[in-house]
Amino acid sequence: MKKFFSVIFIIIFMAVAVYEYNFFTGGKIEQKLESLTPAGIAVTHLQTQQKPICRNTKTIGSGLYDALTDDEKKVYDIVYDTLINYKPSVFIYQNVKSDRVFELVSLVISQHPEIFWSRGNCTYSNAGKLIFNYPYSRREAQEKKELIEKKAKEIIEKTDVSGDEYERSLAIFDYIVKNTSYNKNAAEKMDEYFEASTIEGVFLNGEAVCSGYSKAYQYLLSLAGIDSITITGNASTPNGKNSHAWTAQKIDGEIYFTDTTWGDSYELSVDAEFASHVYFLMNSDEIEKTHKCDKIFSSIKSDSQTNNYFIRQDFYFDKFSLPVIRDRIKNSIERGEAGIELKFTNSVEYQAAQKSLFDDQNIYYILKTIDIFSKQIDTRNIIYNVDDTHNIITIFYCRK
Repeated sequence: MKKFFSVIFIIIFMAVAVYEYNFFTGGKIEQKLESLTPAGIAVTHLQTQQKPICRNTKTIGSGLYDALTDDEKKVYDIVYDTLINYKPSVFIYQNVKSDRVFELVSLVISQHPEIFWSRGNCTYSNAGKLIFNYPYSRREAQEKKELIEKKAKEIIEKTDVSGDEYERSLAIFDYIVKNTSYNKNAAEKMDEYFEASTIEGVFLNGEAVCSGYSKAYQYLLSLAGIDSITITGNASTPNGKNSHAWTAQKIDGEIYFTDTTWGDSYELSVDAEFASHVYFLMNSDEIEKTHKCDKIFSSIKSDSQTNNYFIRQDFYFDKFSLPVIRDRIKNSIERGEAGIELKFTNSVEYQAAQKSLFDDQNIYYILKTIDIFSKQIDTRNIIYNVDDTHNIITIFYCRK
C-alpha cells in the first residue's frame, strides 16, 4: 500500500513539475503574429484611457467588440491593458484559441494608433503566455509620444477642420497625402523600419507604409471628432495581391472606406502635391473591387454614396458633356489645383469622354480657351491617367 501511494506521489510531482515548467518558461510551442506585418492596424481613442472602448457610444470599434464572446472580450481588455501600460507579457486563461488571440490583438491595435510602440508583434505559448516585443524602452516611447501629440496638435491647428465631417476628413486626407512619402525600403524590410508602420513614421519622419498612413489618418480624425478604425487585409495591384491597410470611418452616421496610401499614388510619377481621391470615402461595392479585408473586419459594410468625393465635388457624371467638363476644369484651374479627377457612372460615357478629350484632342481646346490670357498652363504637354475599374479620368495641369 505504501508503495502504491509512493507511485501516486511521484506521478503527481512530475505532473506539477511539467506544469510549472510550462507556466514559467512559456512552454515550447510558440506562434508569431506575422500577419500584421507589413499591413499593420490602427485606432479610435487617442489619449491613454482606463477603458479601451467607450461602451456608451456606438462606434465602428464598439460594434466589433460587442460581437465578441464574453471570453473574447476579456482577452481584448487584457491585451489592451498590457499594451497601453507597456507590459512585456501576460497570461491568457480564457477559453480562446491561439489564432483567435492573435485576431484580438489585431483588433486592439486597429482601434488604438496611439499605441505606436507596438504593431502587434507577439508570441503566444502553449501555456497561455502572450509576449510582446517593443522596439523602444518605456522612457523612449514616452518621449516620442509627447513629440507625436505636439505635431498632431500643430497639424490640426493649421488644417481647416471647421467644416462638416466630410470637409474635415478631406482636409486631413489631403494633408497626409501631400506631406507623407511612401517608404519603399520599409515595405521590404519592416524590422529595420518599424516606425514606418506607425503614426511615428508620418508625424515625426514624414515617411510611412500603408499602416502608418492609415493610423495617422485615423489619429487625426479622432482629434477632429470623427469615428474611424484601421482595417487590414490585402489589395490587388498590377504586381498581384499584397498585404494592405486602409480606414473605415463614419460621416454623418454612415460608414465609408478611405485609403490614404493610394491617395499618394502619383507622388513619384507626376506630382507630390496631387492627392488622388479615387479611394476617398468609398462604399463596399467600390472598395471591394480591389480590397479584401481580414475576416475580423468583414462585418463592416457600407452602402452609402452621399459623401463620396466625386458626388460632393460635383465630378460625378451620368453623361459626358464637353461644355460641362470644360466648366469643371476651368473652376479647378482657377482654384489653383494641380489636376482634376472625373468619374462616370458607366463605361459607355467613360469611353466617350476618353475619345472626345484625348483621341479627338478636345482637351487642348479646353485648356487653350481657359488659359488664353494668363498662359499659366503648358498646353503642349498633356498628362492624364485612366482608371477602367472605377471609370475615372485624371488630368494633370502642367503649369509653366
